[in-house]
Amino acid sequence: MAKHYKVFFLVLSISYLFSGELTAAATETTTTTEKALSFIISSCKTTTYRSLCVHSLSTYANTIQTNPQRLVKTALSVTMKHAQSTKLLVSHLKNSQFRTLQDCAPSPDVYNTDRLTEAILELKRSDSESVHSQFLFHVSKAQALFISASDDWEVENTCSGSFLSTTKSVQARLVNLRKETSNVMSLFNAFAKE
Repeated sequence: MAKHYKVFFLVLSISYLFSGELTAAATETTTTTEKALSFIISSCKTTTYRSLCVHSLSTYANTIQTNPQRLVKTALSVTMKHAQSTKLLVSHLKNSQFRTLQDCAPSPDVYNTDRLTEAILELKRSDSESVHSQFLFHVSKAQALFISASDDWEVENTCSGSFLSTTKSVQARLVNLRKETSNVMSLFNAFAKE
């Protein structure tokens, strides 16, 4: 029985010795995350859609830390991921749903994924560019494609019921992509000025 008390006392003593280091490590991690969040909030002040910027990037605070280049790359990656998921949503509509959507649209090629595909390719091209003007060229081209795609989905149509909600859902995603690409450009321009 005395042996168990000695082991318990030894474990308790070691825990006490390291508790200060564990607390310091936890405090350091919290401080790093707080600095990263402050950096993101501060950087997003240069964007048109600040709350969207902060909301979409704050999840990645530990990755971004206080590095402007990581901030821009992360913003670009988030936008690309959202573009790909939107394209996936549109391309996975059941054939019957897609045909019905096309039937109630004012023109037959309104609901296609070509512009989304092109925009995603432009974002990928921008990700490999290190020259300021080339990066902006690809991101602004992607933004124009998102604008065009969202305008396509905004058209007045005769869809009703669940089809109307589908078109509104896709439209909302495309408008969001438009805003995200605007934010990427603003963040990149701010980063390039430094």
